[in-house]
Amino acid sequence: MSKSPTVPLTLCRDHASTLPAGGPASPDPASALHEVLDRLGPSIFAGLLDTDGVLRYANQAALQAIGSTPEQVIGRRFDDTPWWQACDLSRRRLQHALASALRGGAPRFDVRVATSSGATLSMDFSLLPLYGADGRVAWLIPSARDVTEREQAQQQLLLTRHAVEQANDALLQVGPDGAFRDANAAACRLLGLEREQLLRLRVPDIDTQVDPAQWPQRWRDLCEGRSLRFETSVRHREGHEIPVDVSVSLVTSDGTSFAHVCIDDLRERCAAERRIRQLLQFDELTGLPNRQLLFERLAATLQTRTETAVLVLELDRFKRINDGLGPHIGDAVLREAAQRIAATVRNADLVARRGGDEFVIVMPSPAVPVLHTAKALLEHIARPMSIEGHEIHITGSIGIATAPADGDHSDTLLRRANAALHQAKLLGRNQASVYSGAPHDDDPERLALETALRHALRDEQFDLHYQPQIELTHGRIVGVEALLRWQHPTLGRIAPDRFIPIAEETGLIVAIGDWVLRRAVEQAAAWQRAGLPPLRMAVNLSARQLLQPDLARRIEALLAASGLDPHLFGVEVTENMLIANFDQAVLHLQALRALGVEVSLDDFGTGYSSLSYLRRLPVDVVKIDRSLVPDVTAPAEDVSITRAIITMAHSLRMKVLAEGVESEGQAALLAANQCDQMQGYWFSAALPAAAVETMLRDGRQVDPALLGRRSRQRTLLLVDDEENIVAALRRLLRAEGWLVLSASSAEQALQLMARHQVDVILSDQRMPGMTGVELLRRARQLYPNTIRLVLSGYTELQSITDAINEGAIYKFLAKPWDDEQLRAHLREAFALKEMADQNRRLDQEVQTANRELAGLNGRLQSLLSAQREQNKREVGSREAAQELLDAVPVPVFGIDDEGLLVFANAHAQALCGRVGDLLGTPAAEQLPQALRQALEGEPMLVTLAQRRWWAMSRGLNGNARGRLLVLLPEAGAPT
Repeated sequence: MSKSPTVPLTLCRDHASTLPAGGPASPDPASALHEVLDRLGPSIFAGLLDTDGVLRYANQAALQAIGSTPEQVIGRRFDDTPWWQACDLSRRRLQHALASALRGGAPRFDVRVATSSGATLSMDFSLLPLYGADGRVAWLIPSARDVTEREQAQQQLLLTRHAVEQANDALLQVGPDGAFRDANAAACRLLGLEREQLLRLRVPDIDTQVDPAQWPQRWRDLCEGRSLRFETSVRHREGHEIPVDVSVSLVTSDGTSFAHVCIDDLRERCAAERRIRQLLQFDELTGLPNRQLLFERLAATLQTRTETAVLVLELDRFKRINDGLGPHIGDAVLREAAQRIAATVRNADLVARRGGDEFVIVMPSPAVPVLHTAKALLEHIARPMSIEGHEIHITGSIGIATAPADGDHSDTLLRRANAALHQAKLLGRNQASVYSGAPHDDDPERLALETALRHALRDEQFDLHYQPQIELTHGRIVGVEALLRWQHPTLGRIAPDRFIPIAEETGLIVAIGDWVLRRAVEQAAAWQRAGLPPLRMAVNLSARQLLQPDLARRIEALLAASGLDPHLFGVEVTENMLIANFDQAVLHLQALRALGVEVSLDDFGTGYSSLSYLRRLPVDVVKIDRSLVPDVTAPAEDVSITRAIITMAHSLRMKVLAEGVESEGQAALLAANQCDQMQGYWFSAALPAAAVETMLRDGRQVDPALLGRRSRQRTLLLVDDEENIVAALRRLLRAEGWLVLSASSAEQALQLMARHQVDVILSDQRMPGMTGVELLRRARQLYPNTIRLVLSGYTELQSITDAINEGAIYKFLAKPWDDEQLRAHLREAFALKEMADQNRRLDQEVQTANRELAGLNGRLQSLLSAQREQNKREVGSREAAQELLDAVPVPVFGIDDEGLLVFANAHAQALCGRVGDLLGTPAAEQLPQALRQALEGEPMLVTLAQRRWWAMSRGLNGNARGRLLVLLPEAGAPT
């Protein structure tokens, strides 16, 4: 509601003659009274009524409020004048007041009166009697004071109090002594206390992390930093502790300070994290550790260098139970088997379910011979099971490998235990077999690759390719990941997943890793010297490299020698390599970050450690594993693990990079969900250095419009009624690239703010109609996210100070200004605005993440259930195919497309006169000469084992690739 205009007042002397003869004894007192009324403040309306209620005089403030001349209102009954047209209730109160004043009363009440603009004002109205010489009431003096702002302030204060009281978060006020001064209903509910009880307590009474002696230091920290944010736990009245997130802001007003405290209950989030960890670490059906946790704990055990036995137990012909009795009976059998296995081994041993009907037992420092334990397991499994009225008999087969004799890596031990398990099945099942082969004889090509790998560095067979990493705000290339490639002169291109495990097991990975670091740093430095756009070079570290004590020092030396800016270099580590030596790994990563090197956590989302360790890791970037990127396209009503990871990483102030982006839709959705960067085949595969350089010189990028993240131009609003000032400011700020709007009045400024998204307001103080402080107060109410500054040559100290204290003004700048200082202040204001916008966005994302986490359990359960069913089908298909071919009464051989013998049924092995497994060996070495010729030609007769056979070979072009060789007795006719 606007105020009446404030203009100089003049005395309406020409109406003194309208005073009736029955009034005061002489005109001089009346004139004096008129002058007194006209000298009242511009917000005070006053007049003079006779005893009939007729208006005989009105001061200038009252007349201007309704836009009337004295002739239009003087001589009319006061209750019939325009002031009283806005409210019938106010008119009736006036009529009662007239009667009361004539009886000698002095009524006072709040009314609403009209103004010439059509608005109404809230007024504090009083009516005073003026007595004549005879002691009777001769005149009545009405007066009113504008209390509109007071009423609005009271209403705003009431609304603010209601908002605080109805807020979902617990809100409290705390004094410098730690005592609670105020608390809303949510705080009382959180602590289980009545408000009166809570206000008798101090912070140390409820905060489990603060004792009375610590409180003074906590208050000093708040006064220095102005705000604090931390996690702690508070005590409930019933004694239990509640985990909470606490935000504290210091509030200072009129020399008094107190802390505004906002408490967020973390119980639901903590419960969701525990549930997620449970789902990620343990098998849902049996409650045993799952495959992922098995690998992590086995790796940790092997790091201790103690003797460790690994047993792989598989139930024999389990598929018959599922097919014959139903999956629910099969699940019950798996649960019973899991309980029997756990009851047979020690508490220190690890029992895990790797999938399907397969279990793994890890036994550190076995107290008895491992074969004794294996036989006990087989005996317990073989005991009859009674399930839902069915008596079920089942057996198991076990393969055993030990460390360090059979290997010191998880993959190696499990592979060799599997080889032993296969041998146990060949022996007739319900057996335990110990791996007894020489190193790598289960992989005939491994020795050849290991030998070739030792010469690869010497012969310069390695090369680096670089996959671009794209920033998802502007679509530009901001980094590359260096990827190792091996081109062997005779074997051709060898995939990294084939030779990297060999390099890690043999220790060659250290030399190869040093070569990769040196080559990547040199290439990045060359791009830097060539003047190409700056981009960060990321290099993957191996587990062995991360354990080297001088890792940070060697990388620092490489950077110094090449002249590469450390901020243009980064390293990537995986979660699994951090588990065994977490503290040592953290120290190395902290040392690298201290150099300015960026640290990325690779393959995020594939291990359980992410939730429990992520907050403790010195990590700048979280790289979402490529297996989770398609999840970002999940419908909005479903929970997306990818979106939850983005939100969680941002809440920890980490950037997010998505790997394996293969479609435009994935890129757009990642950008829409505030993912920071991406890499993948959609933009570019890994390329040689020359191709990347060409791409950079051509300025190739993703269209920002496609990503939906085109940045908005910074907007500045200049408010000053002097055109030359505005013109000077525009010239000064022309080079900054900001969108500059200007207004010559507060009203025009408010109109511009309604049409444009303004970031920063720079206003003069003295302007017609509304001062700069009043404008910025109004802007704070309407657009609280703006940054507001005053630029004035007049220092109205009290109003400026009040506005700054209440938050209406960010800074006061004086005219005339220093150009550089003014530009610096405005840049600082824009930076503050961007930071505040970012914080608000993060807060919204955290709230969204909490909602998404609530539905995450169902999504994960569905994924795990689908995986379990797929494992069962794969196991069943494998067993069925094996049993079917074993039952064929003729010799059958399978040769893959690399010439290895991958299958030979029992008749085939008997025909060749070999005892044991032929699989994995070159077919050219194992098959008789006659059969080798049959692999390449038409059906032919051959003589083997004193019999004549038709040998027929057929190519396989489906999922199985290679050839199938079948021998039929001569009596059979080839087709």
